[in-house]
Amino acid sequence: MGKESVINNKYVYSIMKENNIKAKYEELFPAEKKVADYILNHMEEVMLLNVSELAGKSETSDATVVRACKHLGYGGYYQMRILLSHDLGKSENNNKEEKLETAQKLFSYHGERVRYLAEHIKTETLLNVSKILMTSRNTHIVGVGNTVPVVMDLGFRLERHGVPCTYSMLPEYYYNHIALGSSQDAMIAISRTGASKQVIRAVEMAHKKGMKIIVITGELNKQITEYADEVIHIAEKNSNEGIIIKPDSHLLEIAVNDAILYSVKNYKELADDMAKQQVEKENIDILLSEFKL
Repeated sequence: MGKESVINNKYVYSIMKENNIKAKYEELFPAEKKVADYILNHMEEVMLLNVSELAGKSETSDATVVRACKHLGYGGYYQMRILLSHDLGKSENNNKEEKLETAQKLFSYHGERVRYLAEHIKTETLLNVSKILMTSRNTHIVGVGNTVPVVMDLGFRLERHGVPCTYSMLPEYYYNHIALGSSQDAMIAISRTGASKQVIRAVEMAHKKGMKIIVITGELNKQITEYADEVIHIAEKNSNEGIIIKPDSHLLEIAVNDAILYSVKNYKELADDMAKQQVEKENIDILLSEFKL
C-alpha cells in the first residue's frame, strides 16, 4: 500500500466521527442540514436506511442526501453509512459503563412490544389477509435489505400450509414473478420504513396487474399503502424503561408472520367465532334500544 493510500485511509477514518458532522454543519445548505439533523438524531436507524429512505425521513431528496454526504467529506452515502456503522460499533464496545439489562427484563420488554402490537391489529384484518391468500392463485412476497429474512420465513411457512408463494432476496427475481403474474395473484409487501424504492415499485407493478395487495409496514407512507387492500401496521412500543431496542429488530414482523399463519390454518373457526360475536353484539344493541331513557 502506497504512502498516499495510507494517508487517504487515515483521512477517511478521521472524518467519520460524529463530531465531523457537527464541525461541518454550518457549511451545509439548508436542505442538507435537514439530512445532517436526521443523521445526528437517529444514528443507529440511519445505518439501516437506503438513500431514498433517508431522503423520505429527512423530507429531502435522494440528490440532497448524496450532496450532504459529500460536503461532509464522504465519497457518498454508502461510504458514510459503512464508516459511521463501524464507528458506532467501536463506541458500543468501548463503553464499559453501559448498563446491562438482565435476560428477564429484556424478555419482559419484548413481551410488552408484542402485546402493544396486538392491540393495534384486528382479527378482522388477519381474516381478510388470510382470505386473500387462500383464494389467490399465487402470492408474491417482497422485501429488501434486512427484511429479506422475514420474507423468506413467511414464504416458506405459507407454502407448508398449502399457500403457493414466490419469494426472493433479489428484486429482479420478484419483479419477474410479478410481471408474469395475473389478477388472480396476490402480493405481500414488507417494509419497516414504508419507503423502500424496490418494494414500492413492486407494489405499483402488482397494482397494474390487478393483484390483491397486502402491506406490512411500520410507517403508513402513502406511497406504499395507496394501493393496499389490507395494511398491517407494525406499531412499535416506545421505551420508557431505558432499554434500547435496535432498529434492526424484526421481532414484531416475525410475530405478524405467526399471526398470519395461525389465521390461515384456523380460518374457518376464527371466522365462525367472529360471526357469532357479531350476532351477539347486534342482539345486545337491539335489546338496549328497547329501553327508554
